[in-house]
Parts: sequence; C-alpha cells; structure tokens
Amino acid sequence: MTNIILSTLMVFTMTIANAQSKKEQIEILTFSLDSLNQAVVSERQSFNTTLDSLNQVLSKNQQDFELEMDKSSITINNLNNQLIRLNSINDSINIQLNEIKEEKLILSQEFSTLSKRVDSLKQQITELTNNNSTNSFRNSSNFEHFLYYFLSTVYSKKNIDSLIYISSPIILDLIDPNIGFGRFWNVGASCNLYDSDGFGYHFYEGYFGETAPEIVNLSFFKNQKPEDGFCDEASSPNGVYYSQVNDLPEDWDMEKGESIPPPLKLKYLKKFVVQVQYDNWIVKTFYFVESNNKWFLLYINDCDCSA
Repeated sequence: MTNIILSTLMVFTMTIANAQSKKEQIEILTFSLDSLNQAVVSERQSFNTTLDSLNQVLSKNQQDFELEMDKSSITINNLNNQLIRLNSINDSINIQLNEIKEEKLILSQEFSTLSKRVDSLKQQITELTNNNSTNSFRNSSNFEHFLYYFLSTVYSKKNIDSLIYISSPIILDLIDPNIGFGRFWNVGASCNLYDSDGFGYHFYEGYFGETAPEIVNLSFFKNQKPEDGFCDEASSPNGVYYSQVNDLPEDWDMEKGESIPPPLKLKYLKKFVVQVQYDNWIVKTFYFVESNNKWFLLYINDCDCSA
C-alpha cells in the first residue's frame, strides 16, 4: 500500500509541474485521488480477508484445544478412578496378606505344639518298651499311660487277634472278669457281640490273624476322630485317635430284630474309644472302661461297613 501511495504522489508532483491549466490539474488530482481510494479499498478488503482467515484458523485451533482439554480431563478422571480402585484393591490384598500371616503364625505354633506332643508320646512309648515302669503304667488311672502300655504290649507289631482267640494271660490281665470282654463282628448284615467260644474269629490253617502296625510310627490324636476310613479312605492323617465317650456299641438280637443295649453297670463308668488308622483305613477299634481306678479292655469292634 505504501508503494502505491508513493507512486501516486510522484505522479501528482510531476503533473503539477507540467500542467498548463488548473482544469487539467483538477482532473489529474481527481484521477489520482480515485486511484488512491481504489488502492485503499483494495488493501482494506485484502486485510479483512486475511483477518477473517486468521480468525477462522484461531477459532478452529481454540475448538481443537478445548476438545483436547476435554479429552485430557476425561482421561485424568479415568486415571484417578482407576488409581482409587487400585488403592482399594491393594488395601484389600494387604488385609488378606496380614490375615494369612496371622493364620500361618497360629498354624506354626499349633504344629510346633503338636510336634512336641507327638515326640513326647513316642518317647513315653519307647520308655514303656525299654524300662521297668510298665507295671505302673498298666495300673495307672491315667488313660494315656495305660493306652501306651496296652498298645506297646499287645498291639504294636503283635497279633492281637490270636492273643484274644487263645485267651492269652497278657490279654486276661487287661480284662476285668466282673465286667467281661466281647468282640463285635458281622457275619452278614447285622453286627453282633461275641463274648466267648473264639469271639467270632474264623481262623484256618495257615492264618491266625494279621500283625498290627508299629505304633512308634504313628501320631496320637487326643479328643479327635478319623475322617472316614471305614467305608471310604480316610482324609485324616494316619495315627491313633482316642476320646472319651458316653455311648457304647449295641448288640443285635436277630430273632427279635431289635438292639440289645450294653449292661447297665457300664453306664456310669468312664469310657474311651481308640481307633487306629493305618494306610488310610481304620484297622482296629477298641473300647476301654475304668473300674476301681484301673483301665480294662471292654470291646473290640471289628464290624465292617456292610453291617
């Protein structure tokens, strides 16, 4: 625009210098003024066009910027929400880990106590077989002491069925003649009590019962019972399970089709049941009673799950 104005002024000056009349000067000035106005209008239009383009570009850039800001705000909110959820999950995991650590500590303590108990029981069993205190254990009113004596004397690596069948003196010492002894066994579907005449054993030539497992290899579980092991394999660990009971197994009257309760004299005596689980099966079940501060063998329950 500046170049146009300068050119117009030069023409204007030269014209004045060479003009011969005022009329010509006026015409020349009018022409120059028109040219100048046209140049100004043209430059103004060009400026407005450029300004409109710049405004459009600026408006679009502003819209794009606002859109990106909105997207960024949404992304930030999503990230914050995810962070909150992750923190919540992390807190929950930490709580569970602490609970697991506490349970692990409790289990470790219980296992340590149980291990010490098992070691103590095994030591007592070893002492029973190696020292002269067996008679005191036999006559002890403490059931655990008596149980160690009984298992180590007539059960562990022994053939207790044969000892009972022949009424061995060592078995007779464990039975109170005033109370008696019996063996439960089922020939068919009913579980019956045999208290004499071979106690229901069916031995034959070459077979007189099985040798029992060695109890020093078994753990002892007080006030516990095996989990299955009767008709299905046990899920509990192998061992000797014993607990005090109030009820005793009942005989069955096949003629009348009704059960026969235990003698009334047994009702108020202290009673214990002992179950030996070996190779995931209950291989022997004993019942003991206390009479005159001594423990005696009362029943062996050899009935199977078909009874």
